[in-house]
Amino acid sequence: MKNDDPWYYTKNIVTVGTMDIATAFICTNYNKYSVNALAGAVESTPATQNAHLYFITEHSPVKILEALTELQRSHEMLLIGFSFATTNAVAVYELLSMLKADLAGGRALYIAGGPHASGDPSGALAMGFDITVIGEGEETFPELINALTDDLDWRAIRGIAYHDGESVVTTGRRRPVDLNRFAPFSPSHERLSPIEVSRGCPHACRFCQTSFLFGARMRHRALDEVLGYISLSKVKGTKDFRFISPNALAYGSEDGISVNLEAIEGLLRGASAIVGTDHLFFGSFPSEVRPEAVSPEAIELITRFTATRQIVIGAQTGSQRMLDSLHREHNVEDVDRAIECILAAGLEVCVDFIFGLPGETNDDRLHSIAMMDSLAARGAKIHSHTFIPLPGTPLAKEDVGVIDKELAAYLSRLANKGLQFGQWKKQQRLAREASHFLLHLHHPLI
Repeated sequence: MKNDDPWYYTKNIVTVGTMDIATAFICTNYNKYSVNALAGAVESTPATQNAHLYFITEHSPVKILEALTELQRSHEMLLIGFSFATTNAVAVYELLSMLKADLAGGRALYIAGGPHASGDPSGALAMGFDITVIGEGEETFPELINALTDDLDWRAIRGIAYHDGESVVTTGRRRPVDLNRFAPFSPSHERLSPIEVSRGCPHACRFCQTSFLFGARMRHRALDEVLGYISLSKVKGTKDFRFISPNALAYGSEDGISVNLEAIEGLLRGASAIVGTDHLFFGSFPSEVRPEAVSPEAIELITRFTATRQIVIGAQTGSQRMLDSLHREHNVEDVDRAIECILAAGLEVCVDFIFGLPGETNDDRLHSIAMMDSLAARGAKIHSHTFIPLPGTPLAKEDVGVIDKELAAYLSRLANKGLQFGQWKKQQRLAREASHFLLHLHHPLI
């Protein structure tokens, strides 16, 4: 139940185990979905369903410190959880350093999770974290809370890394979790989110962490589970309903590549029956669709059962050579066919592009510009990104992408016409800062 304090909690919590432990999540705009899912997993696990969970929603470091200090006064031990991406590493390090220096008294453990910590667990420990959760946390994190609460040896838990003296110990990867075992968000703390319907990806694009962190086999949440949580979320006040998936049109697909129209229709028909078509969205943020998955039949289902007005397509580049190099497993023609199909249905389309890709030549850039010219002429919007080398991917050691003045001017002209948007400038700056910071973190003498 929410209140006016910088953290909020469920009232009348029952103490569990032998030690009074509070778990505090540092909540931000970029990690809210993962934090909500992790809290849902804690609630879904019998041993931790009554655990003390707190959500620090303040953005000011001083306010965060004040909230954690207050928690220390009322609990024997404090677990402080961070979930973050590579571009957030510098800000997280600065906050972590401040907390470790100024959070006086009591016992505290700092736990890192999320895509950056999973891809670079030793680096997260070098930042000052006590424990890194590697990969999916739905099983690992509740086990950590339970072990610490009952004063058990948490070092035996699989899926973590920690320091043993000067050495980094990793306890091995866990098997992919069954999504149906865990709530997709936290009902009792009213931390509601779009429902994750699929996880994992069979395509293993070389720049993307999804396949390498969550597996190449796509897993799906069962239809009855999805519809049950939609109903619950509606009862708790959610108005608009969206889904989380690497590729929305892969829902229910056995191989994660083919399109299962029957499963998609079942999902959209069932969801729209609960919330109405005016409040249901599919194939747009926080999901997208792969271009080769688009068909008139799939788009017809979206227009019939949802209020979706814009479909998000991942093209990434207009160069077939770069598509092959990135292991995208679709071709340039797939993008064009998808755009035509979506526009023919009267929908808008937003197309993702990544600039500054490793190995990209001027000829590759010209192919991308030619594709963007064609898309923009038909009314499509370009969503621009700068390449960021992400830990745990085949391109992790490549240089940060750079957008030259000529391309920047071109993107600016598109933006002035309302045909381009995105935070590529901010991404480029944050990626440079993170790359410099991480280089010195791993090689302090450089």
